[in-house]
Amino acid sequence: MTVEDSQRVRQVAEQVAAASPPDVQADINALLRSAQKPGWLDEAGRAMNIRYGGVRALMNRDQPVDEGVDIGPPPVGDLETIVFAVGTPVFLVRNNAVDIDSAREEAKAWRRILTDNAANVNRAMVSIGRVDVTNADRDYAGTAWVIDDGLVVTNRHVANLFAEASGTGFKFKIGFDARHDIGVNIDFLEEYGNAASDEVKIERVVWVAPESGPDVAFLKLEQKSSPVGRLKLDLASDLPVRNLPVAAIGYPASDSRFSDQRLAEKIFGGVFTKKRLAVGNLLAADENRITHSCSTLGGNSGSPLLDIGTGRVTGLHYSGTEFIENDAVPAALLRRCLQRAQGLLQQPPPNEEITVNEGDRSGGGGKVTFTVPLKITVELDTAALQSSLASGAATAPSGPAIVMSATGSGPNPLPPSPIPMPTKEQVLAAVRTARSLLANRDDVVAIKSGYRFENGEITDQRAVVIAVNRKLELGALESRGRTKLPDYFDGVRTDITVASAQDLFGLDMDEAAQPSWHTSYKKRDDLPLTRRPVNGKFVIHTGPDASWPQLGPFLSKTRKSLVVAMYDFGATNVANGVLDAVKGQAETISMVLQMGGKVHDGDLTDAEAVAEIREAKGNKFDFAPASVGKNGIFDSAYHIKVAVRDHNAMWLSSGNWQSSNQPNVAPLTNKDDAASALRLYNREWHAILEDAGLSKLYEDHILRDLEEAKAVTEAGIVSEQLVFLPANLAIDTLEAPEKPRYFQPLTGERTIDVQPILTPDNYIDTVLPFIQSAKSRIYFQNQSFNTKTVGDGYRRLLDALLEKQKGGLDVRIIFRSFGSEDRDVISNAKEYGFDTNKIRKQKNCHTKGIIIDSEAVLMGSHNWTTAGTGFNRDASLIFYDVEIAKFYEEIFLYDWNRIGPAKIDENLPPPMLAPAGGETAPPSGYIAVPLSIALGR
Repeated sequence: MTVEDSQRVRQVAEQVAAASPPDVQADINALLRSAQKPGWLDEAGRAMNIRYGGVRALMNRDQPVDEGVDIGPPPVGDLETIVFAVGTPVFLVRNNAVDIDSAREEAKAWRRILTDNAANVNRAMVSIGRVDVTNADRDYAGTAWVIDDGLVVTNRHVANLFAEASGTGFKFKIGFDARHDIGVNIDFLEEYGNAASDEVKIERVVWVAPESGPDVAFLKLEQKSSPVGRLKLDLASDLPVRNLPVAAIGYPASDSRFSDQRLAEKIFGGVFTKKRLAVGNLLAADENRITHSCSTLGGNSGSPLLDIGTGRVTGLHYSGTEFIENDAVPAALLRRCLQRAQGLLQQPPPNEEITVNEGDRSGGGGKVTFTVPLKITVELDTAALQSSLASGAATAPSGPAIVMSATGSGPNPLPPSPIPMPTKEQVLAAVRTARSLLANRDDVVAIKSGYRFENGEITDQRAVVIAVNRKLELGALESRGRTKLPDYFDGVRTDITVASAQDLFGLDMDEAAQPSWHTSYKKRDDLPLTRRPVNGKFVIHTGPDASWPQLGPFLSKTRKSLVVAMYDFGATNVANGVLDAVKGQAETISMVLQMGGKVHDGDLTDAEAVAEIREAKGNKFDFAPASVGKNGIFDSAYHIKVAVRDHNAMWLSSGNWQSSNQPNVAPLTNKDDAASALRLYNREWHAILEDAGLSKLYEDHILRDLEEAKAVTEAGIVSEQLVFLPANLAIDTLEAPEKPRYFQPLTGERTIDVQPILTPDNYIDTVLPFIQSAKSRIYFQNQSFNTKTVGDGYRRLLDALLEKQKGGLDVRIIFRSFGSEDRDVISNAKEYGFDTNKIRKQKNCHTKGIIIDSEAVLMGSHNWTTAGTGFNRDASLIFYDVEIAKFYEEIFLYDWNRIGPAKIDENLPPPMLAPAGGETAPPSGYIAVPLSIALGR
């Protein structure tokens, strides 16, 4: 950290103060205003200034400064010192209870908060311990806590101090004496002023996550006769919200990495390596990381981050930068890692005894058996094995087949024979074996059940799918010191693939708990979404063919008001069009928008777009950020895309107001745009309708959303995690290269039979009978087709679609290609029962449409996910109109024939998680996509 970071420290102090409970803010302000400051404030402030204040802090107040001399930022003031001392105090723990009186006298509010919630906090104390080591270069390594019966969790970087990969698992490192293992104990006491101890030996290193995964490790406690009260700590079930009061409980060390040791002494009162409780608040939270304000040091690594109000663990602390940031692994991610560890715990650990038994090599092969409590057999077979698999299993591209299995004890058991067509249960058992035996392969990202692919196309053969960072030829593997991954586990064929975002994000456990969804939305009986005749002009069109050429004129005709509900708003041409449409004094604009970051280069962020409108329109702009998330009205997204003009005309679409959805191109009239528009921009379906009744209905719903969003306590806005997905934007060999075709809008003026749809209101109840009404064919085109995480209502839709396909109807499905994610989507659909020969994937597909029997069509913003169909805010329309249905059907069939069969590209590089909280542009050959979209949620 440099002296320039004093400005960052000030910003963080202001953020911490704003996140603090009102009573804590009052304590901070009272001390700031006090004429009589305590002695510690001046002393601590001086230490902070020496560390962060730079040259200016060393100068006399009246000392002149020569022109042009850089003396750095202004010194740290009382605010920063008081915020960290009073807003994030540290308490002692005595007799497994927080010592309320041990923090600074001025931290009155935190004392009250902990007193009121003492039961929640104190019951966790006996399950949190210090990781002590013997025969090592230190006495202790960090903090650990009981996460399951006989199992504790800490950080990977803590476990790496005493554990290492070994064969098929992990072992303790050789210690300081170069002869014996490092010994590891958990002392569940280690309190200040208390000479007693409560030690339990660690008997096994169960699992240490790879460097590409979360910073977690799991250790098995030795069985002890009296573990009374040592209960496992409960994990929080929901993603925590910003500002939540939390406590980090652990063993802060006298950390040499802390920039100023005297300052650390001031903060922690000179007490180190003893159990302490540090309070603070969550500053940000998403699915991958929690940021909090609790004061921590190196020994806090592995500390549980407790929700003070419930006593549940919201995260596992793993890193910190003093006065800048503290990070934790979220509980949801911990839960998935725990499932991995529990699976490995069922397998006995390997030992050091290895015997070699040579088998009959008359067939050109042999086997090596490692004798451990679990018997692991590796067999090489170049003749008989291939003969037995003539029914369909593919051979390895180079070298003999490698067969691995896990069998019980007994005299020289044989590995199971290869299974040409294994059952789902056999594959799941083989997956568990593979996870156990490959636990220490850091090039393996995930192991899951799935199907084998040949030449990019899915087969009917189930397989153990091993996801890796990058697929390499045997020679390249050997040059890196790697061995070839096995071809079989327990007789089940393996299939090696590049990791998906799901694989990189977490652990795809077959027994993982289903996610939960929520909405507090109340249906509005006074605004009924009834099927109705719509009279007036209409423009039915598609993108990128006519996206902006139609939206631009629609906006420009605004004379009174513009009411907008939108998920993303960043395209500069749309922002300028909106500003121009309402530039007069009379026009008003109302908007509900889900706030987020910038996805595309050259676009505005949502906040920048809102700021431009606010500056131009002042109090003529009525705005509220959408209410989403744990404490919000809608589950995870305000995903609607609707604009209502002058109460009598509306635009409804599948596409947002971003440059990918509304590019400033006109391929129907500009041949230069025509050459590349279909390749570069999204396929969208749009509709403009001039009908006062329908327009007013959607306007009233949006304005009600606006008022309800204002009434909800604002939750912290956390920028959604982006993932960089591989996408060859120059050439797509999976789509036909011929000259692209663009479609003129369908325009007219007559009566149309229309069914309005909103979620959470009526999508499932309306679309289910719509699908069930099909007699001959259903054409389905949607960005999302999630058949993996399925809630009850959404399952009814999937089952209805599947029933029609199995009943012999022509059911064709197009979903959006996200490169490395495509394999999982196709495999999951096959597992659900869909005919994958009737599924195709399309780059840049962003529409959400269903065409029934060439007679009716649904179009709008609803992704086919549980949240999209039941819990988010989305808008669609069903047109019971043959002309409109055939318009969209012609476009569907053009796309279907152009994209060809669903083949995956096994040569793509792996996806990458984008830097958290940044505006980093994706590398060449990648696109930035919200993680929830990539995961089909």
